[in-house]
Amino acid sequence: MLIVQKFHSIHEIDPEFIPSLELLLQEDVPSFKNLVEKHDLAPEGDVFTYFLFFGPTQNTPIGFAQLCIHPLKGENLVSWQQKVFKFWKKDHLHWKSLTWKVGDGNSGLFVFDPRFSKSGKDKIQELIKEYESRPEIKSQELFLIKGLQDFQTSWSTDNKQVKDRYVLEPLTKSSKSYQEYLNALHPDVSEHVKQGWKELHQKSKVELGDYVSAKETPQTIPIDEKVLKQWDKLGVQILTFEKDLKVLGCLTVQKGKNGNIFFEPYPFEAQGEVTVNDELYTQYALLKFFEMPEARKCHMLKFGTKLVFEEKEDLKFFQEQGFQFKTISHQNFSRLPVSAKPL
Repeated sequence: MLIVQKFHSIHEIDPEFIPSLELLLQEDVPSFKNLVEKHDLAPEGDVFTYFLFFGPTQNTPIGFAQLCIHPLKGENLVSWQQKVFKFWKKDHLHWKSLTWKVGDGNSGLFVFDPRFSKSGKDKIQELIKEYESRPEIKSQELFLIKGLQDFQTSWSTDNKQVKDRYVLEPLTKSSKSYQEYLNALHPDVSEHVKQGWKELHQKSKVELGDYVSAKETPQTIPIDEKVLKQWDKLGVQILTFEKDLKVLGCLTVQKGKNGNIFFEPYPFEAQGEVTVNDELYTQYALLKFFEMPEARKCHMLKFGTKLVFEEKEDLKFFQEQGFQFKTISHQNFSRLPVSAKPL
């Protein structure tokens, strides 16, 4: 029997629970601070509930889930006939929509300690059923890891939309060095990467920079001072591509729990005038990753979240470099034919 504790603000969560939550979410976010930032930047009107799950003998969380309740807005919520003949009824002004997901949804609906996955899934199903029964809830959105988080809804599936999205999974360290990693790739891919590095150094004369904090980066880096201060607050390291005192691009490096390392590229070059291609940003991340003795898994991010692809074919670029992927089923259900969100 699992015990559920609800919090309506991420700032209400007891600080003593945060280390355990970071362990549960170690492959999803670099730090709990990242979830706090997303909460604080959410659109006005969004109301959150954070669910912490506890086992019968545990006083630390063994599971985590997140719900956001949005106000349903728009002239298309009711038909013009209803507006004319039932103008005194204002129920639609209080209609709500639900979104069930952890973070940006790329981790699915919930995260549980594997020992509690079955009981956790059953408890989540109960919560979904409870919220579905509320009369003001007219639509809901769920992000599910395909094959692992399949759920049943009590609503009619007539107004249902489903679309798969492909989320880049981390590269697990299985080689002792970057050179060994390169040699383990397909010979054509390995040679292509090596040639890219050679051209970058010998032909383009680009140098690599490695800074332990955002405060130490060159003054010419085209990043707003507020962002640099935020990176410094998060303990971010910076990798750069530099030429003639100009920073062509950079990667942020965040150390998560248990050897999970998160990299995010920031190219600064104009399109059509690129000296450093996308592949080299990934390879610089991997070069740094293999230099870090504590590193176990290399995560690539974009806009602070895992990379998501609409087409499986678009993953090929990363698969050739050793990365894996998982499929997230993005589902929308509605009680109102006109209010189902387009995917």
